[in-house]
Amino acid sequence: MSFATISSGAFLRRCATTLATSVSASVVAALVVACFIPATVTPAHATQNTIGTATIGLATCQANGLADGTCYRVVIADCPEATADFAALIKINEPPDLSLLQGTVFFTTGGGGAEFYDFDGDYMGDSSCPSSNCGMMVVQSLNTANYRTVQVNFEDPQNIVQEPAGWLTGPAVDGPRALACRYATLVHAVWSIVLKRDTHPICATGNSGGGALIAYAITQYGMGNTSGPGPMFTMVEPTSAPPYGRIDHGCAGAAAPVVSASCPAGAKISENYGLATAADYVDPAYPSDVCSVDINSDGKDPYANFVHDSNLSDDYPAPNYKTVVRVLFGSEDLSAAVPLSGIWYHAITSTKSAACISGAPHELPENYDGATTIVSDVTALCK
Repeated sequence: MSFATISSGAFLRRCATTLATSVSASVVAALVVACFIPATVTPAHATQNTIGTATIGLATCQANGLADGTCYRVVIADCPEATADFAALIKINEPPDLSLLQGTVFFTTGGGGAEFYDFDGDYMGDSSCPSSNCGMMVVQSLNTANYRTVQVNFEDPQNIVQEPAGWLTGPAVDGPRALACRYATLVHAVWSIVLKRDTHPICATGNSGGGALIAYAITQYGMGNTSGPGPMFTMVEPTSAPPYGRIDHGCAGAAAPVVSASCPAGAKISENYGLATAADYVDPAYPSDVCSVDINSDGKDPYANFVHDSNLSDDYPAPNYKTVVRVLFGSEDLSAAVPLSGIWYHAITSTKSAACISGAPHELPENYDGATTIVSDVTALCK
């Protein structure tokens, strides 16, 4: 499966070709505007980000979702651009037969990730799933298949630390890239402290913003290779993700590229986040409303670090992982996440695959076919 994208290096040439061959006047007009995103110069930064520190203590599990889990409050500190304490709740469910353990799967949800995967309202509604809760079906099915499940909720269970945007609560000069330290630190801490550096496969799936965390972890934080702090993920499956593929495109407003998507086939989708998405999921990570400002300027006032802060960053132009990468998109998803994720996916030079789930929305785990595909993919590739 392929995703049509416009890379920064060939952007103006691609615009010229598209304008010459397009048959839609409205699409031509959008592409004309998109050809004028100004180039930005990104300052030099260290290639691999470092993680922070974490302390882990027992916590009370919520009464909903998969039963018989053990919950922990994880307090993360010392991330280079977010040194203050940040707290998250995790729920671990051991498999029915620990002697047959297949591996461990980490789960993250969309946006700021302040929900557990097995009881996220965004993953409920498809009556084909038991109790119309497809997120629960994914977690329970993998647990039944003898995978240890680790769900992450980026919300302080004690309400001591104020985290209005979940893991995206800033400010950080390098925005979501810097704040993804919280996820990488948490995964490392759980693996090294709770799981005692278990040598079984470590895998992850997450939707939208949760998938962006995974992409940052395996790229900028080294968890897709042996260069990172560990664990090295065996397999990951971002779904409808990562939406931070190129933040400079997403924040360019009317100048954002419009591309032809192959999922859904033939759709013309703008990479423009729009003001609502920028306000909820980009601006909170930065010292000010830099994405909204750029959108309102139609790409003429970009923040200097946007490219560097993206999943496909200036220092990782051709990601290569030992981790197997599998991505899923829904045919009903017309959001900017589709083409922006495609930019990152296309750039990967190691083992990868993608699939389009017919009828699935942006909240892909909400769809029965999307949910069952996640289960089958993880059981086939997390080994």
